[in-house]
Amino acid sequence: MPHVSRFRLPRAALVAAAMLAAQPALAQSPGVTDTSIKLGTIAPITGNTPAVGMLGDGMDLKFKAVNAAGGVKMGDGKTRTIEFIVTDDANEPPRALTNTRRMVEQNQIFALVGVVGTLQNQAIRSYITQRKVPSLFVYSGVYEFGMETQNPMSTSLVPSFTTESAIYAEYLKQKKPNAKVAILYLNTDFGQNFVAGFKAAINGSNITLVDAQPHNYSDPTVDTQLTNLKASGADTLLIATVPKPAAQAVRFAAESGWKPLTMITYAASSPIALRPAGVENLQGVITGQFMKPIESDAYANDAGVKSYLADYERFKPRFNKGDTLGQMGYTIAEGVVMVLQNMKEPTREAFLDTARHMAGIELSLLLPGIKLTSNGTADPFPIEAMQLFVFKGEGYVPETGVIAYEGKTPKL
Repeated sequence: MPHVSRFRLPRAALVAAAMLAAQPALAQSPGVTDTSIKLGTIAPITGNTPAVGMLGDGMDLKFKAVNAAGGVKMGDGKTRTIEFIVTDDANEPPRALTNTRRMVEQNQIFALVGVVGTLQNQAIRSYITQRKVPSLFVYSGVYEFGMETQNPMSTSLVPSFTTESAIYAEYLKQKKPNAKVAILYLNTDFGQNFVAGFKAAINGSNITLVDAQPHNYSDPTVDTQLTNLKASGADTLLIATVPKPAAQAVRFAAESGWKPLTMITYAASSPIALRPAGVENLQGVITGQFMKPIESDAYANDAGVKSYLADYERFKPRFNKGDTLGQMGYTIAEGVVMVLQNMKEPTREAFLDTARHMAGIELSLLLPGIKLTSNGTADPFPIEAMQLFVFKGEGYVPETGVIAYEGKTPKL
């Protein structure tokens, strides 16, 4: 079962604690009472990326399980149930901002958690900064979301795309040191961060980046991009995008007779979401992961996996139990619960500060050896390690051990 090794107590918090001893208790922030706390999120439940919307369902699953057990005992000693609001932005950033305004001003939420998407989190940044509403564990590996100076009210969770691309580069240096690489990337900071990180990581090696083709959310297919990438003569294909175009790319490569070594970012790697590519075409595809492959026999008796599956069977969410995006939502929510348990006061400030000072937090579905660790601006990325898996048969099997960049996330 998951446990908390410890949370760091920043120097500012020590000073604040001494001051509080001589002052009345802090007033609670909006969205929290003595018996409940109200959280919200934004996910693309409809639109052109509905598979990613399962993150909201995964968070909802975990919070339902917590409430069924009586709620979460927070750091102030009071047990509260979690009221969770999931809103649909259909992958449209303006709607994300509208939803945020509604949740803050009408629903009076305490905080946002697990907001999905790079453009969405960028769209709401100014508003939540002005209103001082925390947005914990955003679902985007864009480097800027780990930077407190740029995002004073947000915290990251998943590995940055610079870390992930560096891990793929290290693998190629060992397994295919003369690789000719082509990249299909989403034309947002997501894909641009990935490409920049990969270029930096292969600098000085014999690996060459022969072409990189962007695509937009609005593109109906990526056939044109894949045609160009194939023509580049690349023998390795990196796919840095969301599930639908990733599946299109894998299928196109197979049906066109192109057989590059293919690597797909974790954001698009869900076996369920990639199924349109054809299982036969997914064989040999490599991806970086930080969560346990629950379908693997190696985790059949794992306590964390058993806990997740028990919650899944009890509450029966709409996603498949093997959907890694649903599992990611569950993991985000579990991290939020850990923060609630350890924050000393029921305030937004304490919520944000606690999330920025974690040390060795184990969660049910994180791979062994991968824990949440952060230390303010000195180490703002809680997860900085991944293990590479290769698709064989019906799912992923380990290809490497855990590759860690703890405290060393590559900068842009």
